[in-house]
Amino acid sequence: MSAERLAGVTVLDVRVRGRAVPGYVFDPHRLALPSWAHALGERPAALLITLDRHADLVAPVDPVPARAAGLRALDEHARWTLDVRNVSHVLAAMEAGLVGDALCLARTRLPGAVTAPAWTDRHGVAHRLELHPTPLAAVEALQLGRGAEPAWLLRDTPVLLDVDLDAFTSPSDADPTEILPWPRDAIRRFLLPDGDGSLWDLVLPRLAGLTFAREPLHVGGIAAAGRLWEDAAHVLFREVLGTDPP
Repeated sequence: MSAERLAGVTVLDVRVRGRAVPGYVFDPHRLALPSWAHALGERPAALLITLDRHADLVAPVDPVPARAAGLRALDEHARWTLDVRNVSHVLAAMEAGLVGDALCLARTRLPGAVTAPAWTDRHGVAHRLELHPTPLAAVEALQLGRGAEPAWLLRDTPVLLDVDLDAFTSPSDADPTEILPWPRDAIRRFLLPDGDGSLWDLVLPRLAGLTFAREPLHVGGIAAAGRLWEDAAHVLFREVLGTDPP
């Protein structure tokens, strides 16, 4: 099944440090599941690095098709069976055999999310879940020998980089239902604290795919999502990945 059959998914050709890497842009985050399958092809299960305001680590209720079932089966499962709140795609990808372990850069946990540092899927396979609020916290844990030790991040596996646009938003203190998009400088300080790109230097050489969920209802609406996408894409593509924004 070709990427053209993934309705609602825009497929990009991204140059990352001289290599062509497929990129996928969509609105509902659960469409990451078939996008990851397409990006990996026949390669082994990947290390997932996901940036999100919330840790989408709710276990899928229904059994997830194995990746051998094919892209169409995974695409249909994502659209019609995964949680419509877009909270179960990460663990679903683990159960499907697409993702081995995950480094989750998220500031809050959702109700019902897995809180343990490991999760065992229906097939009895254990998956490591490393959770940090920011890239800087992840780097500090690595440097201090806590949590994500270098051997884990440097394992010879492909890497999937996943970004939810709401990673660059915060609820308003005056009205928690109001979402405040970050300015470009704040996004830069988050992704490249003090200009430090050491986390990205570790994983980008093995990047197999980039997924970007816009989810406009989580970032203040369609117009706000468009403006935030421009700022986030500028920093992520030009300054982190070293390529032109799409």
